[in-house]
Amino acid sequence: MVITFALINKIMFGLLLFGAVGALLCSRHDKAANAIGVSSCIAALALKLVTAFGGEWLSGCFQLPIILAGIAAAWHSIGYLADHGKRRMSSYWFLFNLMIAAMLAVTMQKTGLGFVIVWELMGLSSFALVAFDWKKREVMRAAWIYLLACEAGGLLLVWLLMNMSVISFGTAGAVTMIAFGLKAGFPLLHVWLPEAHPAAPAPVSAVMSGAMIPLGFYGILIWCPQLLESLAAGWVFFFLGIVGMLMGILFGAAQRDLKRLLAYSSVENIGIMSMALALGILGKLSGNDTMMVLGWIGAMLHMLNHALLKSTLFLGAGSVYKATHTLNMDLMGGLNRKMPWTGAIFTVSALGISGLPPFCGFAGELLIYMAAFNGIAYCSGAVFAGCVAGVVALALTGGMAAAAFAKTVSAVFAGEPRSPQAENAEAESENMVVPLLITGGCALAMTLAAPWIASGTLMKLLGASYADYGRVVFAPLAFNGLFALLLLILTLLFYNMRRKLSKQKDAVRVTWDCGYAKPDARMQYTATAFVQPLADLFNGILHQKKDIVKPSALFPSDSSIDVAAPDGGSRWLWRPLFMIASGIGDRVKRLQSGLLHVYILIMVIAVLLMLGWCFLAGGVNDSADIKADQTTEAVDHE
Repeated sequence: MVITFALINKIMFGLLLFGAVGALLCSRHDKAANAIGVSSCIAALALKLVTAFGGEWLSGCFQLPIILAGIAAAWHSIGYLADHGKRRMSSYWFLFNLMIAAMLAVTMQKTGLGFVIVWELMGLSSFALVAFDWKKREVMRAAWIYLLACEAGGLLLVWLLMNMSVISFGTAGAVTMIAFGLKAGFPLLHVWLPEAHPAAPAPVSAVMSGAMIPLGFYGILIWCPQLLESLAAGWVFFFLGIVGMLMGILFGAAQRDLKRLLAYSSVENIGIMSMALALGILGKLSGNDTMMVLGWIGAMLHMLNHALLKSTLFLGAGSVYKATHTLNMDLMGGLNRKMPWTGAIFTVSALGISGLPPFCGFAGELLIYMAAFNGIAYCSGAVFAGCVAGVVALALTGGMAAAAFAKTVSAVFAGEPRSPQAENAEAESENMVVPLLITGGCALAMTLAAPWIASGTLMKLLGASYADYGRVVFAPLAFNGLFALLLLILTLLFYNMRRKLSKQKDAVRVTWDCGYAKPDARMQYTATAFVQPLADLFNGILHQKKDIVKPSALFPSDSSIDVAAPDGGSRWLWRPLFMIASGIGDRVKRLQSGLLHVYILIMVIAVLLMLGWCFLAGGVNDSADIKADQTTEAVDHE
């Protein structure tokens, strides 16, 4: 069987590379490039789906989101990129297939050098896809920010690979968390997410958010597994989780750009996974195996659910952009009439990503809640306090997520159109609905199959010695799945009843005294207004920028308000750092006088400094060698 799995992997990579090169050769024929690119990608991923768990179970858990999100995104690309520009499909499919191949290769590498190579290939190919609409200035700005994050992580990995044998565990753990935290989107390291996702094509965003971001956790687990046994690492993960989930959803709720909101939601969910991982570590070190099992299996289950739900939401956002040519939710509204399937699937996925029961997003969070409550019941001291804080933070995050996505669904799909773009929106196409059904259907299946998936993951990852904890995981998820099945049946019955009633003729009645015959867009909340009370409450953190044109005169002709919430990480850390670096650069560039004598003087001073350093370092080493020789002689003499 090992030979068979290896052969299938070779065929899979061969199909992806064949599709990449074949599409590139069809640079003058977009239809041929589309056909070769999408067919090879879907065929390769469908083949890989058969053997996703044929090797290591941990790798399989991270490969599954790549496979499912990749199939849906490849199919969605056909409709999304239609009429996007002639002679561009060849480069798109070359980069897309290369990115998928590199992501899968990351989960299969056994050597550090091979891992760094495919990790770098993944970053470069995804950078090129983020910059696909390179003629737009904001797209190139976002792409360069993303490239800086990728290269910073890559350089840290190279340094770590070269010095792993000589550095301490603390240094190795810190560098590992920073290097892979740049990809995962830990707080302050997340600044590329809200920039890159709105700029990238929606299918690329779906793969990056659903499948690529979690690879940051995979890198941490593979490169420094000792972190799972470190108390300090447990508290670092816990702090990053609390800050990430609260700040992610708070900044997300204040956004009016649809894809930017979804990007911040990814920061939130990465925070939830980080906190769940921390609960598992703290449980293990406290001797509370139940808390450890619930935390780690909850983190893995939440990762799988987030991958499916967030892929669906980004693909839905792409369908909305394709129909309206805008991502500004204040200019949308009423799209459910022209995009009923997209609206329904997006709404259900939004309920799931908000962590509301009984949807699949709640399944992983249920285990995380149970881990925290178990810690409250059986642990003491700092672990007890941390579990209490975790429960409160997770509840607050869920409430704010529900508010953020209630705003999103109502502003985009409900009500009346607020602009000509929404009024003249294009109808949804089959090529863009089917991919939503793929990931959305898998999310529904995850809700029902969560008890068996969680139990199987428990056995494979932690071993047969933890088999007795299977019922602790199985029972609550089975109850949630039963609740979901009942809700699904009731929904189908309601839909059938409504369909029958819709065939009846409407009776004509007089409008009630103070009402209107037909509501218009001015009578409903915009996306910005919906969450403005919440955003104003946390304005000390958000630092919103408001541009207000107040109404004047008795019958004002114009009034408006424009509210933006810039990223906190950029404001708190990166912008001050870059300003300092820029100031230093402005002073250093004065040395570029153009005079050869000055350059020679600088070189002489540099050589003298290096010689002095070598002399001092050599003296220290010589004295150390002398002391060592003296100690050796004394031992021999004795």
